[in-house]
Amino acid sequence: RKPAFRGRDDRTNLRALAARLLAEILDESQSLKGVLQREQSRLPKEEDRALLRETVAGVIRRLPLLDWAVDEFTERGAANTQPELLNLLRVGAYQLLFMDRIPAYAAVHETVEGAKPLNPGAGGFVNGILRSIGENKASILDAPYRYSGQEGLALRTGMPGWLAWRYSERFGDEAETLLRALSEPAPTTLVFADSGSMAQGLPVLAREGFAVEADDAFPLTVHVREGNPTESEAFRRGWCYAMDAASQVPARLLPLPPKGPVLDLCAAPGGKTFVLASRLKGSGWVLALDRGARRMRKVRDNVRRLGLDNVRLLRAEAMGYLPFGPVWKAVLLDAPCSSLGTLRRNPEIRWQIGEKDVGKASLVQLAMLREAERVLAPGGCLAYSVCSIEPEETTEVAERFLESTRGMEAFPLKAQGPLAGLLEPAGANQAYLLPHRHRWDGFFVALFRKRR
Repeated sequence: RKPAFRGRDDRTNLRALAARLLAEILDESQSLKGVLQREQSRLPKEEDRALLRETVAGVIRRLPLLDWAVDEFTERGAANTQPELLNLLRVGAYQLLFMDRIPAYAAVHETVEGAKPLNPGAGGFVNGILRSIGENKASILDAPYRYSGQEGLALRTGMPGWLAWRYSERFGDEAETLLRALSEPAPTTLVFADSGSMAQGLPVLAREGFAVEADDAFPLTVHVREGNPTESEAFRRGWCYAMDAASQVPARLLPLPPKGPVLDLCAAPGGKTFVLASRLKGSGWVLALDRGARRMRKVRDNVRRLGLDNVRLLRAEAMGYLPFGPVWKAVLLDAPCSSLGTLRRNPEIRWQIGEKDVGKASLVQLAMLREAERVLAPGGCLAYSVCSIEPEETTEVAERFLESTRGMEAFPLKAQGPLAGLLEPAGANQAYLLPHRHRWDGFFVALFRKRR
């Protein structure tokens, strides 16, 4: 790829670099995390790495309002602005509107410098637009509250119009609270294997300067307020695993046999395997299965770091013909989906898929469920989960699965303690995990049992 524009002092122009990364994310559907990690590794200063991260992620989360501001102060509008210039304007506008620690003149000057190599008039064009945005900051920030309906909701929450409309129709008065929860950055959450690991790990995290907060629904779970705990001694020693609180729910709700084994389908990167193995410690084992060498390497590396001696690994396709018969008394299928429930940590997804894409994986999900049924022993339990709260890949898939087979029946969800009050029931055997009810991603889980 083209190197980021460098100024006279050979310093990378971070605004131009941010605009280039936005093009990769919005136009080429690259992951926010991936492109940031690649470019941050090339920047020697932590302050530059932090500025790049905050700017690119911030633009992704505030895109509707930023484009609204560009529309207000350009004759051609955002849709008809040269893409490279539009991304620079988005970067400059975000810093002017939402990053008070950066002086307005610096945000404008650096963005103008980043625009100059594009064409002879680009610098002047960007300068004029950004100065107008800076002078009208209060009016722009107030704009989302002057609009009602879908448009106002999209501006206030940073969501695409189709998702704002969809959630308004489905959740009514709760829609804005839910969308706001999905638009906020997610904390890093650590899950400990047991109380002993937690007793060892928490003092180490505190000594290294990590401030943590206990999760009131999960006794072995803490949220890290800032910093990267995966660089801590507690993480390196395998006392804990970084995963969203919602991700552990299916592995905790799945009824386990007294002495394993348990089959974990689509196991990568290994969080649910970790929870299952911790529950089975001393009494059973887990077979973690996924397709692709890269995905299985992630599971293997995590299993080794965590010291899980009751986990076996198998590379196989979950929707293909698995190399065993109906011998498993418990199966967990965390199926591929739109991942719209993970917008807190993957905000770019909202701009990379449209409403027509929701439910595209339903046939794959059904095929995986049927293969899971085939290898499930009579009387055994199957948990189906996705990191989505969209009906097309949650309740509708669960109902179609039951309707298509006589061998399976719904099995009641039995959540204990605070968790029971946080689940949104979607049937006796199904529940949603909604991010405005608790600090977790949007998730869905359903339980089934194979008839004897």
